[in-house]
Parts: sequence; structure tokens; C-alpha cells
Amino acid sequence: MVSIKDVARHAETSFKTVSRVINGDQRVHPATRERVSEAIRALGYRPHSGARMMRSNQSRIIGFLSDRVTTQPHSGDILRGAQQMADAHGRLLMLFNIDADAGDDHRRRAFELLMEQRVDGLIYACDYHRDVELPTEMQQLPSLLVNGFSTAMALPALVPDERLAAQQATRLLLAEGHRRLAFLAPNSRSIATPLRTAGFHDALLEAGIAPESMPVVTACEGVPGGEETYQVESVLAQLMRDDTPPTAILCGQDRIALQLYLALARRGLHPGRDLAVVSFDDQQPISGALTPSLTTMALPHFEMGRQAMKRLLDGDARCETVTVPFSTVLGQSHRHE
Repeated sequence: MVSIKDVARHAETSFKTVSRVINGDQRVHPATRERVSEAIRALGYRPHSGARMMRSNQSRIIGFLSDRVTTQPHSGDILRGAQQMADAHGRLLMLFNIDADAGDDHRRRAFELLMEQRVDGLIYACDYHRDVELPTEMQQLPSLLVNGFSTAMALPALVPDERLAAQQATRLLLAEGHRRLAFLAPNSRSIATPLRTAGFHDALLEAGIAPESMPVVTACEGVPGGEETYQVESVLAQLMRDDTPPTAILCGQDRIALQLYLALARRGLHPGRDLAVVSFDDQQPISGALTPSLTTMALPHFEMGRQAMKRLLDGDARCETVTVPFSTVLGQSHRHE
């Protein structure tokens, strides 16, 4: 293995000068720096990361605990956003994926392994917006939650702005002239459901429409992020039996929108023509495969991952929960002929 002294001999200088060049000391004469850099390239020298970490008291590694994020296509962009920001700042991301069924011991062991690597900070990312139980040791180093929060522990968190997204989605339908709307709510056990319902009501109140006059019907039940069942067919039949059926439906998630497309097709009806549809999540491949194209509110997974990494690197220790806005993916389904 090439040592720093080998580089010094090759560059005809002292090993202390080589060390200063490696650590970016701008006081080294440019000609000497170039000579040392050429010796490093010629010999293939690689700085010893352990020694550098001891000197600087930094590992330049950020831990990333993935609570099923990497196994769910719709939330994987959290990792991508964090990775992009880490790369831009010369940091290494060390990833541990947690098996949700393995229990707290698996989560704790993953955390301990990251601590053994002396990571400079830690991101804990959830596959869907929820309250999470965490090892108390997370408070021993800069840590931040993404797509989740902790009611039991004071930690900064970034979560999607569910309420604002629902308000914006409902405004889209109102702007098309709809005054008879319904909300097919997602799982009643989901954190997002009451927030999206509140946003739906916010937009109705803005338009001077009494929220209680517009039906909110649960279309999905089960374990959030796990086994779920959908009742969209029966819910649609119920809505259509009304004397004044809705002309527009806000779906609580793209999986509900998919079921609604199928239910409408069985009735010989078409989204975007006979009934306007807007949804949430921009979950692939669902949202990109539907015809007509689905108008949906895209979860800000990439942006949450990017912002989380930036806050850690900036040393932003404010213990607060920050909401990140969705983006609107405009398709054809929200229009009504």
C-alpha cells in the first residue's frame, strides 16, 4: 500500500507538506501542490479514511435508515434526493434497510452499526407519512426524520403538506366549474386522511360551499402500507344513486383512482368526460399508465430527501416539523365535458 511518505519521496518534499495538500491547505505553493498532486496520481495513493477521521473528528458519512423506503417504488425518491445532495457535498451515504416485520431489535441493531461507523448525522426515512417509534439513542447525534414524525421524541422532521395538497387539488376541480364534488377518502387509520379531508373542506369553504353538503366516503380500509381493501365500486354506486350525483371526485390516493377508473368503465362512463377525477401521490406505474392521463398531486419525496440532507450538512438543529408542498401533475382526468 502506498503511504504518504512514498508520495513525499516521489514529490521530493516532506510528508507534512503532502498532508497539507491532501487536506486542502491553500498556503502550499502552487508549484509544490502540483508536484504533490502529480505524485499522488502517479503512485495511486489513497488517503487513509480512518486516520483522516481521527484528525478531523468527522467521518464524512451520513447514515440513512430506510424504513421500507428502498423497497417501495413510490417512496424511493427520498433516498435519491438525499444521495444527490450528499454527492454534491462529497459525503458518503451509508444505507441500512429495515425489515418492518423484524421488530424493534432490527431497528436498534441497524442504528448501532451506524454509530460504530461514527456517522456525522442520521436520516430516518419512512415509506409513508406516520408516527414512528425510535431508539432514544438517536438523540446522541444530529438526526432528522423524513416522511414521518415522533410524538415521543423531540426530533426535527420533514413531512408532506397533505392539507395544502388537498386544498389545491379541490381548487382545480372548482376552477373547472364543478359544484357537486365527493371525496373518496383513503385509509381511516392513515395520518394523511384527516389532513386531506381538512384541505378538501378548506377549498369548499373558500368557494362558499358548505363542506357538510359534499360527501366524504371512506374507500379503503386495512393496515396502512400493508394489506388494504377497496370499496370503490360500492361507494360509486352509492354516490350515483343520489338525486344530485357528483360531477367530480377527489380520490384520496392513486390506488383509489385506479379502482374508480375500472368502476366507471364497467358502467360505460369515462373519466375526464362523464366524471372529473383528481388524485394524490403520483404513484408509479399507476398514475402514468391510466387513460385518460390522471391529474394527481405528487408527493414531494425527492425534495424531502434533498432538504433533509441539506439541513444535516448545514448543521440546522432546529427541532421543528417542516411541511413540504406537493407538486401538481396535470393530466386530462380533471376536465369535464
